[in-house]
Amino acid sequence: MQISRSLTALAVLLGAVSVWLVLASPPPGTSYAQALEMAPASMAVDGTLPGRPPDGLDWRPLDQRELAGWRDPYWLRWRLPAPVAHDAADRAMRLSLRAASQLFWNGQPLPGNGQVGRTADEEQPGRIDIVRVLPPSSPTGTDELVVLASSHHQWFRPRSADAFIAVGPVESIYGHGLGAWLIAALATGALGAACLYFLAVRRGRPRVPGARLLLGLGVIGLALPAVEAWRPLLGYTYPWHGPRLLALQLLHLAAAVLLPAYIARRFCVAVSTAARVAFLAALVAVLAFLPGFDNRGAALLLLSLLASAWLLLRARDEQEERWPILTLVLAGALALPIAGGAFLDGPYFLFLAVLMGFLLLRHAAQLRALDRHNALLREERARLSLQLLQRGIQPHWLMNTLTCLQELIEQAPMRASRLVESLAEQFEHLRESSTRQSVPLEDELALCRNHLDIVGLALDRNIGFEIDADHTGLCLPPGVLHAKVENALTHAGAVACAEQPFHLRVRREDDRWILDLRAARGCAPHRGQGTGTRYIEASLAAAYPRGWRFVQGADGAGWCSRMELTCAS
Repeated sequence: MQISRSLTALAVLLGAVSVWLVLASPPPGTSYAQALEMAPASMAVDGTLPGRPPDGLDWRPLDQRELAGWRDPYWLRWRLPAPVAHDAADRAMRLSLRAASQLFWNGQPLPGNGQVGRTADEEQPGRIDIVRVLPPSSPTGTDELVVLASSHHQWFRPRSADAFIAVGPVESIYGHGLGAWLIAALATGALGAACLYFLAVRRGRPRVPGARLLLGLGVIGLALPAVEAWRPLLGYTYPWHGPRLLALQLLHLAAAVLLPAYIARRFCVAVSTAARVAFLAALVAVLAFLPGFDNRGAALLLLSLLASAWLLLRARDEQEERWPILTLVLAGALALPIAGGAFLDGPYFLFLAVLMGFLLLRHAAQLRALDRHNALLREERARLSLQLLQRGIQPHWLMNTLTCLQELIEQAPMRASRLVESLAEQFEHLRESSTRQSVPLEDELALCRNHLDIVGLALDRNIGFEIDADHTGLCLPPGVLHAKVENALTHAGAVACAEQPFHLRVRREDDRWILDLRAARGCAPHRGQGTGTRYIEASLAAAYPRGWRFVQGADGAGWCSRMELTCAS
């Protein structure tokens, strides 16, 4: 089954990415070009900006890194081979430039983009991507685009200016890339539907490990294409380019943290504090020292995918669930070094959508399976609870208690009165516990002490119950400690329990509660295999799915039992 799931998930991912790459590839007849030259703009004597490209500019070869730091008005020049057919109505140009700009095509002015200015106050920021229909080509065989630009509102200095133009047929320039975003929209819609389905399935059910981390990752999977699509679908003025890049970087960082955290939580892989700190330090180091936006994003995601693969390989259970996830993670980790920044521009959120859709649907399926399992556990627990309740009020025990009570009425009326009160309190505790799914630890301890009081009054000896607890903010399935006390009294005897008091230690370690109960050992050969033990195990399994452990056994003269309960996510 895991092979078919792995192949299906991989096929969906490869299909989505392939369609994206085909639709996002440059249409036929479209050419891309970076600027060839750049030059600072000189002012006129009266301080005004030139109205057209002057002669004798100090042109120099384009340096995209140097251009990224220019803010004062400057000139850029592109030169392209003119097409043989001079059909002006069929050609358009898309200019990508982080600036306000004034355009001249073969010396002819084109509609501007914002207002070029000598200062930030004079400048009106232009849009980062603009499209212009081109006039007829030059008869000289070479088309020339000259741009006067200024970038005073660029508060975030990128590593490169990334200034380029795309020239081609009007339909291609205006429609380029829209088809690819339909694929992204389908993937986002599918992921949104998976999130809603998961929320509907999860509603009203017990918490399962990693559910919140998974939902957080789903939110990132929905936000990422929205931020990516902001530029090609809606556009913005160039000062928003920095915040958009920063938002993408933060989304990449959040995804890099949440994915391995969810996998560790989901598959119960223990990760040391040192390993967690080292991983976070590596992510911070990438953000702080690695140059380039694409390099940082790719490094963050590569670290995340490698860490996730390492966690999946360390997990031991649920192979049917792990292998499809591992296949997707390795496919993403392999694509990053090969495609680099191109992977981040689109295929990454397709990858995240496919991965998240798979995780959410499998998690929902797990919840449904858990529901069926819990229903069986609840039936078993109800049956065992009834048996325990019957044992607590069985005629033999009740007859002995009443006989003892009759003797105490004649010999020790005060103890008889306390015994009646304790019996009433015991039945009240049992009545309340039978109607609840969980009770505070203090209530469970009160039930145990009350039971020991009854036995101690009948025995005329005190049976101690010592508590060593740093924290008591814990709820338990009702009767699990009471069942242990009853077992000790049954198998070890009341006299032995009076000589060796019960000792309960409660502590919390990271995300686990640990309860150690020590009592008299006794000599019954079948201790630890009866109704009480089955009741405890069924109750813990129903209350803490996949997050409990119960062990018990002899330890010298005592009988020790340990419950380990994982805190809900």
